[in-house]
Parts: sequence; C-alpha cells; structure tokens
Amino acid sequence: MAIVKMSKFHLFTFNEQRQELLKALQKFNLTNFNDLKVAEGEDGIKKVELPEEIIAIDERIQESKWAIDLLSKYQKKEGLIEGLTKEQKSFTLEDLRLRANKYDFEKNYKDLKDIYESRARYEQKIQNDKTLIDELKPWSSIPIEVKELKNLKSVGVSIGTIPEKFLNELKEDLSKFELAELVEVDRLNKLSYGLIFYDKSIEDQVIECLRKNSFAPSDIKTDGYVKDKIKELEENISSYRSQIEKLDKSIEKHCVDLEDFQIVYDFNKNEKLRLSAENNFISTDRVNVMEGYLPTDKVDDFIKTIEGVVGSNYYFDVKEADRDDKDVPIILKNNKFVSDFQMLTSMYSMPKYNEIDPTPLFAPFYWLFSGIMIGDAGYGLIVLIACLIGLKFFNLKKSMRSMVRFFMYLAISTTIWGLVFGSFFGDTIKLPALIDPATESVKMIGMSLIFGTIHIFFALGIKAYMNIRDRNFIDFICDVLVWYLALIGIILWIISVALSLSPILNKIGMWLTIIGLIGIAATGGRAEKSLGGKIGWGIYSAYGITSYIGDFVSYLRLMALCLAGSFIAVAVNMIVRILIGAGPLGVVFAVIIFLVFQLFNAFLSYLSAYVHSARLVYVEMFNKFYEGGGRPFKNMIEESKYFNIKEE
Repeated sequence: MAIVKMSKFHLFTFNEQRQELLKALQKFNLTNFNDLKVAEGEDGIKKVELPEEIIAIDERIQESKWAIDLLSKYQKKEGLIEGLTKEQKSFTLEDLRLRANKYDFEKNYKDLKDIYESRARYEQKIQNDKTLIDELKPWSSIPIEVKELKNLKSVGVSIGTIPEKFLNELKEDLSKFELAELVEVDRLNKLSYGLIFYDKSIEDQVIECLRKNSFAPSDIKTDGYVKDKIKELEENISSYRSQIEKLDKSIEKHCVDLEDFQIVYDFNKNEKLRLSAENNFISTDRVNVMEGYLPTDKVDDFIKTIEGVVGSNYYFDVKEADRDDKDVPIILKNNKFVSDFQMLTSMYSMPKYNEIDPTPLFAPFYWLFSGIMIGDAGYGLIVLIACLIGLKFFNLKKSMRSMVRFFMYLAISTTIWGLVFGSFFGDTIKLPALIDPATESVKMIGMSLIFGTIHIFFALGIKAYMNIRDRNFIDFICDVLVWYLALIGIILWIISVALSLSPILNKIGMWLTIIGLIGIAATGGRAEKSLGGKIGWGIYSAYGITSYIGDFVSYLRLMALCLAGSFIAVAVNMIVRILIGAGPLGVVFAVIIFLVFQLFNAFLSYLSAYVHSARLVYVEMFNKFYEGGGRPFKNMIEESKYFNIKEE
C-alpha cells in the first residue's frame, strides 16, 4: 500500500524503428516519457517534430466526435435499467485499428454531413420565413394589395410605425392638414402600425411632421395582399418541416454507424497520443533518444517489449528513480478498500515521490467520520442495499464501480453509527442507543474532541515517521516532538482543571506546555540567517499553537452534522404522525412526506458528510505532514467513454 517504485531509463534506437517501437510501447502502457530538450551548441542533435499526419488525425477526431454527438441525439434512448445492465463491449488497440480501417469513414461522414447541412438549410429557411411572418402580421388587416398602395397617382402613402406615446401628438399635427389622414392598422409592443395618406402637394410638410414625431418608415415585403403572403410563408414552413422529417429519418438510418464512429474516435485519440509522444524525443540523423520512467517491477517486461521490435539493436540504461526527483510520475497501489478512496487524494494532489501515499492513512478516518456525521441506520441501509444491487446486477465502468464501492463503505459506517446512536430514519423505530446525540451532548462533544485529538496526533506521528525515515532527526525534534509536548501539556492542564484532578497532573501539564512552547520558540526560526529573523519566526511559530484550537473545534462538526440530520428526520416524523391521525387522506400524504423528505434528508446528510469529512482530512490532517504536487502517471492508452479498451 504505497507509491509504486519507479525507475528512470534512457533508450537509444534507430530512427527507422521509432514508429513500430512506439506502437509496442503503447500496448505496454506503462511508460511515461520526459520531454527532452536540445541544448545550444549540440550540433547534429535535433528535436523530433510532430508527424504531419497528426493534423489529419486531429480532423478525424473532430469529425467523428461531431458525428457521435449528432447520432446520439437520434439514437433510440435506452431505459435507465437497460443502460446500466447492458454489457460494455471490449476491444484491444488492434481491434480498434482493424475496425477503424475497415469502416468507410469518409463516405459515411460525407453522407451524414450532407444530410445535416440540407437539414440546416431548411431550418434556416423556416427561421427566415418565421421572421418575415412576424414582420408582416401587423399589416395583415390591410384590405388592398401593397403594390396598389405604392402606385397611387395623386395620393402619397407613408407606411411605418410610431411609439404609442407620440401617437396623439402625431394625430394632432396631422389634423392641421386638410388632405392628410392616419389609418392605424395594429398595435404591438407599444408601437402603432399605420398608414398615412396625404395629397402629394403637401408631401414635404407631411414627411417633416412624421420625422418630428419619431415616425419610422417600414417596408412591407410583398406586392400582393399581406394575408396571402403570410399564408404562402406558412405553407412553405409546413413544406420545409416535411423535408426535415425526411432528413431526420435519413439521419436515424445512420444510427447503425454510431458504434463505428465511436471506434474511429477512440482509435484516432490513441493514435494521436502515440504520435504526440514523439515530440518528447531527440535524435541524430540515425539514432533516436528516449528518456522516461516505468515501474521498477516492469523493467524486464519493458526490455522484452523493446527486443520484440528492434532485436538487439538498442542501448538501454535504467536505474531506480531518485527519491527527490520531482519529475517522477506517480502511481498509487492500494488494496481494494483503500483504492476506492484514492479519488480523494487525486482531488487534492498526488504525493511527490519522496512523500508517502496518504490514502491508506486517511481512509479509515474518512470512513469513520462520515458515518458519525450521517449517523442513521436507516440512511445507511438504503444506500448499502442500493450499492450492493448496483455492484451485483449493473455493468458499471471501472471508475463508476469504484465510486459505488466508496459509498457502500460509507453506508456501512453510517449503519454502524446509526445503531450506536439508536437512530433509524430518526425515531421511526425506537432502537436502544449507546449514545443519544439529542440528550447526551456532552458525550458527543467529548467523543468528537477525542477523535479529533487522535486524528491530529496521528498526522503529527506521520510527520515524525517521515523525518526519522529521512534521518532528519533535528526536524523530528523541532517540528514534531516539541509540538507533542506542548499539545499534550495543554490537554493535561485543561482536563485536570475541568475535572478537578490531582494538582500534580496540573503541574505536569503546565511544565510540558512551557517546555514545548520554549522549544517551538527556540527552533521555529532556525532556517533564518539573522538573529532577529530566528527570534521573530520562533515567536511566530509559538503563536501558531493557537491554530490548533481551531483545529480541535473543527471536529465538533461531527456532532453538529449528526444532530442536524437527526433533528430533521425527527421533525419529519412528527409531521407524519400528525397526518396519520387525520384519517385515510392524511395517511396518503404522510407516506408521501415521509418518503420524499427522509430521502432528501439522507441525500443532504451524505453530501454534507462527503464534503466535511474531506475538509477534516485536507485541512486538519494534511497540513501536518502532506505537501503533494506530484505528477500523475499518464497511460499511453486513453480511457474510452464508449468501450472497455483491454490489454492484448
């Protein structure tokens, strides 16, 4: 249960063997390459450039992803249960290559693209016609053809809109002309749509009047009757929709190609990954140079893979990676229980190679804390049963199975602590309680602080182990031992005062605290060069003891979240009992309220436990010993969204 031991290698091969070797190493899938640089003045050595074919591969990836997204919208949707129980297909890289090369991607992609573009054109026509209909509708009550309005000989016509707030002013101004009249045909969105008729002899005066009153000319885009044009456009839209339906059926027929497009996508993603690796290498005219890392226990398999391609035409140098090498890629290897908690480590940061894997160290605490925070046997059992059903009957991807097992473990802890607290969906079923959170708050506070103390002291113990392992005995004394003395002293002093214990215990606690604080102040600034810096940082380090108060108080969230979930569950049960006493209809509402609100409370409880347990680990535990910042190991085979890519 630790960080996998890695080795650093240098490999020299002939350039003409590079492509085949990379194909073999991709199948090996346990190699991370370093990005080698060409130093100035190194004549005859050059950086290996990305192959030109990678551009075509990028295009193929984008095209296949577009086809997948399109066909996924048209594919018949599977039911939830059917989708979860359906077995996921498995392919090797060679299987993907054969299927991708056999499939006529260019033709099928072009056919699908042509259909989609035709459909898009009809969609655009529909949108254009709808826009034109919206423009014409306010004018649909005009009783004559538009061309007749425009061709009147002695009468001028201005067609347009005016804001309603200026309408009365316009009417008043037009009334001053004997041969001018406004005919309003519609009102919409605070605009008045109208026709202004006037004798052409006064055209200039009328136009000026309209301009002054914010009249906006409009162009009615038809020569005939407006209502006839609207009808024509609506018929066009209906015709376009019929064409779209036909095209949709053509796209649906291509859904049989969805798996092939997915295979092309996955194949090209892995081709790109392999070809991109070449950019990490340097070469001469004939020799290719690689540098990277692989698991130490896989060195022999690595050599066999190389020899299977190049025979004896290579030079290989390998040694165990330096513990302080920041470039070593990190692989974590843990047992089944601990590995399901590795996602929490990844979310924070992978460890550096010279650190330790924190996952097996925090996993038991996370499991314990989350169970306390939820603390209801009913909530634990429903999630436990759901997880067991999912693991037994559903074909889940590896990452999803790990997540389900993770919540299964939390559910087990929740069930155990629910029995300790005597809680089953609140007080739905009366269970004997070892600790009743509602009435024994002092015990809950004490339990939370005890777990917090163990957690913090354990984290300091890990730091002590790391210092001793690295033979940093001064750091062990200055950064761990004196802190242990100070913290133990403070705890003893508080307990002896609070419980009126022996004065001797009080004095022991006081002197341990004093010795510890003096040690912290004397050594906290040891890295500084000046005397003032040593004193200042020493005092500041001693002041840091106050931060531990906040750390200990943080563990009271164990009690707080447990009580919050418990009180909500009890409140729901109180409402349910009142409704049950109100007759048959009340019973129906009581069942609904119980199911909905208890499940919702369970969801909130698990969500809160997930977040706050992580906070106790990340903030209260990790800051004592863990730095992180390691580089995750990247496989040369990309995990598929659609299939299971297996080793050959």
